Amino acid sequence: MQENIYNRVIDAIDLETTVLCRSEAEAKGIGMELLKALGFQDGDIVSVDFTGMSARLRLRGNVFKPGDKYNWET
Repeated sequence: MQENIYNRVIDAIDLETTVLCRSEAEAKGIGMELLKALGFQDGDIVSVDFTGMSARLRLRGNVFKPGDKYNWET
């Protein structure tokens, strides 16, 4: 039986990338779309550093949030 690797994550997965964009708002939208494309049901923009033609994004894809039922709990 193959284990779901996400069951080994305690809380979230942090991602950092640079995207081409025209504004900070567009960068945030791209970040949220990226999280969805990667399969995260829930995520956050941690930070955006817009430079005029691109933005450095820090994203957090939540695997488990406080109060969730963890798979290792019985």
